[in-house]
Amino acid sequence: MAVKAAKNSGPVRSGAVVGVVLAGGEGKRMGPGPLKPLRPLAGRPMVAHVVERLRPQVMDLVVIANQPAAAFRALKAAVIADPPDIQRAARADGRKLGPLAGILAGMEWAAAHHPHAGWILTAPADVPFLPLDLTVRLCGHMHVPEPDVLMVRHGRRREHTIAVWSVKLAADLRRALLDEGVRRVEEFARRYAFAELVWPGGAAPFLNVNTPAEFAKATRLAASSLRDRRLSKR
Repeated sequence: MAVKAAKNSGPVRSGAVVGVVLAGGEGKRMGPGPLKPLRPLAGRPMVAHVVERLRPQVMDLVVIANQPAAAFRALKAAVIADPPDIQRAARADGRKLGPLAGILAGMEWAAAHHPHAGWILTAPADVPFLPLDLTVRLCGHMHVPEPDVLMVRHGRRREHTIAVWSVKLAADLRRALLDEGVRRVEEFARRYAFAELVWPGGAAPFLNVNTPAEFAKATRLAASSLRDRRLSKR
């Protein structure tokens, strides 16, 4: 799956990878208002920025969202929820599902719709400035033997949900969720061949919007980016 790094500033597509946008979080730290993925950022829902940046880099894309909001359908992407049996199991034991359920949903959707695609690339819906060469850099870091899970690291922070996952892990992940009650992403990932890509250039592309202060920062960055694009077209 290895590919050469991008030399231009536009999005770069990598074959055999399905994008999975995880938009199922509750976002309670954001306070009252719309669902966090649907908060307006530069005139569009925050999740729309993630979809726009990730879609050109992958062969297909699916959004995992448990809330039946009409705004998700406006993304012009497949939108599905966490697997129903996983949701029932979580309600029964009173524990939150966390992103592993969305990762499983993405694996199973990819296997059903693109059986020849061996990988998914997950990204959360609250990282609106994802790099346009995210996929090509990750795939360029895959070596023989390939890892089962490849995560992004910047500085001291590992992005557990910005990662490439082998679809072959789906059955094991389903079993871990249902039979073992596993909820932590790293606890599951560390069972398999694991690697990380240390991202060059710092954390700016991975600004994670969880609080009103972070949302205000994202708003300023989005406005600045929009001004720069307008000026470049003059």
